[in-house]
Amino acid sequence: MKHLISIILLTTSFLTVNAQSNSQNAEEAITQAINYMDNGKINEAIILLEQAQELNPDNINIPYEMAYAYQLAQNYDKCIKVAKPLLKRDDVFDQVYQLIGNSYDLKGQPEKGIKIYDKGLEKFPTSGRLYLEKGIVLANQSKWVEAFDTWEAGIVADPDHSSNYYYATQVLADSKEKIWAVYYGEMFLNLEPNTKRSLQMSKALFEIYRTCLPIKDGKWDLDFSHKSTNITLSMNNLNSGNLLNKLMSFETVHNLAIEAGYKDVDPEFTLANLIKIRKQFLEKWNEDYKDLYPNLVFDYHDILIKNEMFEPYYYWLMQEGVPDEFEAWKSENEEKYESFLSWYSENPMNFSEENKTNRIKYQ
Repeated sequence: MKHLISIILLTTSFLTVNAQSNSQNAEEAITQAINYMDNGKINEAIILLEQAQELNPDNINIPYEMAYAYQLAQNYDKCIKVAKPLLKRDDVFDQVYQLIGNSYDLKGQPEKGIKIYDKGLEKFPTSGRLYLEKGIVLANQSKWVEAFDTWEAGIVADPDHSSNYYYATQVLADSKEKIWAVYYGEMFLNLEPNTKRSLQMSKALFEIYRTCLPIKDGKWDLDFSHKSTNITLSMNNLNSGNLLNKLMSFETVHNLAIEAGYKDVDPEFTLANLIKIRKQFLEKWNEDYKDLYPNLVFDYHDILIKNEMFEPYYYWLMQEGVPDEFEAWKSENEEKYESFLSWYSENPMNFSEENKTNRIKYQ
């Protein structure tokens, strides 16, 4: 009897060790397969993943990566066939819906793709990537209003997902309501600061500001929003607690603060002048409107000013828009710029559910 117990324990121990070994080998195979895919060796990746599946048939990442490999090989039917059964699993994740939806779109069935994204959003309502992909499919069908609404819904649901800001900014930049292109663009750059897209956005953001602050007849003008009530600076003596202030839209009080921002600034559109306008805007905003419309971006600007980082931040933010002006400033402020980069790496803009800022919130 003692021998039997010893044999059972030994067998159980062996099986446990063997299962752990198989699991580890499968993970190593997945890593190597991903490396193969990154280097264009799709067939080799699929063979390796098939071997990994024999080692660990319960690992959902193996069929997911296999389906992705088939998508890379443009075998969209096979991709869908491999990935669809995963939707029934308890451990399914949102990328599975993304993969299947993308494959339907790529094989010329965008409506089926949208249905898959919608099913995914029912299960994962805060998935920024599913809002993103659905918006792209709608945009490819020239359904721009629906696409924008989808990307903005993604911003609301998942404020940390950068791509929805990226696409929403592009739509708004070509509209009459550029005010949120300014802030979505800035938020994108803080979420994704070091990519090819961030270089594009840096240049675009400067041009959006140039359009929003045109100079007419030697004077600053405003073109941030057509929703703003036409109220002039003569109203600035209103008490911030006044009922009229509380009834004014974000666009209206934003224009009032911008007017206060540029009143003593020479009418020449440079980054240096824009920085002056933004600082004086913030003073007016904090004085009269901060409690009406709490804003993540403006709160971060307060932190920058407190730490004497506002000027280098804005030069960094829009360096691609005016490269000559940026380089000239940088050459005279090397130490200040390096200090900012070091500080910024430790003090990024803080996106969270509690302090998220978006256009929908202010409507």
